[in-house]
Amino acid sequence: MDIAMTIPAKTKPGAGKSAAKAARKEGLVPAVVYGGAADTEMVAIDPRPIWKGLNERGFFARVMALDIDGKQMNVLPRDVQFDRVTDQPIHVDFMRVEPETVVKVRVPVDFVNEADSPGLKRGAVLNVVRHSVEVRCKAGEIPTKFDADLTGLQINDAVKYSMVQVSGNVTPTIVGRDFVIATVTAPSALKRQMMDQAAAASGESEAAAEE
Repeated sequence: MDIAMTIPAKTKPGAGKSAAKAARKEGLVPAVVYGGAADTEMVAIDPRPIWKGLNERGFFARVMALDIDGKQMNVLPRDVQFDRVTDQPIHVDFMRVEPETVVKVRVPVDFVNEADSPGLKRGAVLNVVRHSVEVRCKAGEIPTKFDADLTGLQINDAVKYSMVQVSGNVTPTIVGRDFVIATVTAPSALKRQMMDQAAAASGESEAAAEE
């Protein structure tokens, strides 16, 4: 199981506002660790790795090591609360995981080979419906990302889940249909041009038929 980062932490005595306030006074962020066979645990963490991780894609789909007073455990971040005024993280929820733990995560999507899409070459734009796809998989098999290949896509074509390169035993949470991730859409100017061309071609066909 790949570990994205190690977060220093220490056991936080008790819960409630006073304990949280004491942790923040030390420059730490209160957090809760739950899941697995162990009891829920209250800790205080160094916020710097959290800030670094939040600036990267797929933060909530990355397994991390929580180093609590020298004892490490693997966790998955599930929620981060922010101060409404300062935007600083004020609380984090972590879930304990093992390589075989089945989890639900959102995996980011990369769109590749844009230069090989005839539709995009003509001036169409990629309308992204889903920047990430929610899937179920084992914690030890969480994909870093999905690649969606745009090769050969024309105007009005769609990128669907079946076209995404998926490795490992990964199941989307949307079942029963091949859902859309993005579409190749013509902007207004290009749509007008296509309509004019279609109208002109139709007029030529009618004129030829009359002759």
